[in-house]
Amino acid sequence: MTEGDLLGEGGRGLVLVDAVTDKWGVEVRRDGGGKAVWFECLAAAASVTRPVRPAPRP
Repeated sequence: MTEGDLLGEGGRGLVLVDAVTDKWGVEVRRDGGGKAVWFECLAAAASVTRPVRPAPRP
């Protein structure tokens, strides 16, 4: 991947996708009407936490 202009207003979409997903790719549409970007995000049970509620006051 190439780096974009630091002051540019676009072109960071796939960099962000790469940073936050486990696997991704691009497929050209069969009808020639563009492309589809797909991604997978794997969730690990250990990484999911629940908020801690404070103990009720007496």
